[in-house]
Amino acid sequence: MVVRRERERLGRVREEAARSVRKTVAMLEWTDPLFAMGNWGPELVEIANGELLLGNKSEYSAAIPAEQLRDADLEYLIVAPCGFNLERTLREQAVLERYPWWQRLQAVRKGTVAFADGNLFFNRSGMTISQTAEIIAEILHGRAFGEKAEGTHWRWIESYAAQDSQSTILSRT
Repeated sequence: MVVRRERERLGRVREEAARSVRKTVAMLEWTDPLFAMGNWGPELVEIANGELLLGNKSEYSAAIPAEQLRDADLEYLIVAPCGFNLERTLREQAVLERYPWWQRLQAVRKGTVAFADGNLFFNRSGMTISQTAEIIAEILHGRAFGEKAEGTHWRWIESYAAQDSQSTILSRT
């Protein structure tokens, strides 16, 4: 009964997300060194109608050269370090900002970098798998696919484009 209900829930996410435009995305399981999420993460991105650019289905999460993230220049980035809750994950922004090319990433400029609770959702197999797929779909498609999770289980970082505009406005006054 439980397995059937979870499969149906994943099926609903897949069906609803398929109505939206597919977005390019990567999920990071660690920030120093960068680890592209593997394991079941790529399958959840597929269910959420995302196109995973880093990480491989049915393979373990693996360290990647930082330049691989830079060169992918994806539309969305989800940062969900293993063992970190949302509050701790948010502190990883400073680690990522050390990369000299960070501010030039499309996802950073557009404000489409999401920091999420890796410990509860992204890095554990178990009863949160369906909710994780819903969270990924919410991030990629801008609407809740189950219970709204933004602000509770994940948050956007501020876009550098917005910061640059604000700096320009302030410098003109």
